[in-house]
Amino acid sequence: MARHTRRRRSAFGGEDGSIAILFALIVPVVVGFLGLGGEVVYWQFTQRTLQSAADAAAFSGAAQLAQGHDEDHVRIAAGNAARLSGIMSARADTPIVTTPPSRGPFSGDTKAVEVVLVDRLPRLFTGAFFSDSTKSISVRAVARTAGARPACVLALHRSMNGAVSFGGSSTLELEGCDVASNSLASNSIDFYGATHVTTECVSAVGGIEGNDGRLTLTDCRDPFEGTRVFADPYADLPLPSPGICDSTLKSDLNNSPSTTVTVAPGTVCASGSGGSTVSIKGDTTFSPGIYIFNGVDLSVNSSAIIRGTGVTFVFTGGSTIHMNGGADIQLTAPTDSANLYHGVLFFGDKIDNVDHVLNGNSATSFTGALYFPGSNVSFSGTNAATSGACTILVAETILFTGNSFFGSDCLALGVEPLDTAQVVLIVE
Repeated sequence: MARHTRRRRSAFGGEDGSIAILFALIVPVVVGFLGLGGEVVYWQFTQRTLQSAADAAAFSGAAQLAQGHDEDHVRIAAGNAARLSGIMSARADTPIVTTPPSRGPFSGDTKAVEVVLVDRLPRLFTGAFFSDSTKSISVRAVARTAGARPACVLALHRSMNGAVSFGGSSTLELEGCDVASNSLASNSIDFYGATHVTTECVSAVGGIEGNDGRLTLTDCRDPFEGTRVFADPYADLPLPSPGICDSTLKSDLNNSPSTTVTVAPGTVCASGSGGSTVSIKGDTTFSPGIYIFNGVDLSVNSSAIIRGTGVTFVFTGGSTIHMNGGADIQLTAPTDSANLYHGVLFFGDKIDNVDHVLNGNSATSFTGALYFPGSNVSFSGTNAATSGACTILVAETILFTGNSFFGSDCLALGVEPLDTAQVVLIVE
């Protein structure tokens, strides 16, 4: 009996030994595979983070392109962005920045920037199978500037809340152009009430609020926030100097509803009879030329009928314009390119911080640029422009509370292009 027991124990001892040997052989293999898998996961993680650095570098380079910098600035900016990301190791190669890209679908595109990053990771478990001691991880990114978009409406104020505001029950349609604001406020462009705006896109240096359900975009997916500042297209245009006060012009403009009159260009002042306000009530035609209101307000009564082709109205010395909604107004800016003020219908003095009110109806049409760089403009009622029209509004702040149509078909009129900032997109 004792002998039989010893044999059984010996048999079990043999099995245990075989298992131990097998375990000893398998464990290194399992650990090796686990280590290899972990190292591959580490490579993949590094590649993803390195791709983020490449995207940021390409974006930074393309942003320099959008601001008009040369290729050297582009390369420096992109290279710095890659290095400052903190993702690249000390073993990484120098970032390769190419503009235009040399390969891919954007090869030769002067609006695109290509960045290639190569980092080298020390081999851990895989070092036993490869002669080189590092693993190369390479990524590539391409960013491109999306060309400047035309705008019809631009607010120049740098900090005002609601620099462009749409309120009440207004309905605004912009054909072939955008709305833009230079204000840094979180509600740089503000929508409220029962308003609705249809436009190609909306761009703001600051933020955009209240647009849900009130905004239809026809040429971009989402509004652009945090853009660079938009250029004032008429910043360098000099204000015409007021001439000798024309008492006849002032008298003709201070007319009655039964009056029919054609007036010639000149300067209207507050001095003399008629006081500091000119009130048009009758049928008034403005001959081509420049009309300057110096320290005197222009009021257009609801009974007025106003016509003018090739005209520019200048407001200085604190002058304002107030157009009532019932008036029948058809005005067009000069189109002659030899005219310094071609394309400009209204021109407000940039040092005048005043309020202008443009109320229209179905018979109201402004063709040209309405430029009030230092003033606030309230655009109510209706602007009766239709498809193919040209109406550009640039002011310090802008409020819409009426139904209006704006268009940017301004080539024939010679209106200075009003372009929004270029957008930078990662395209590869």
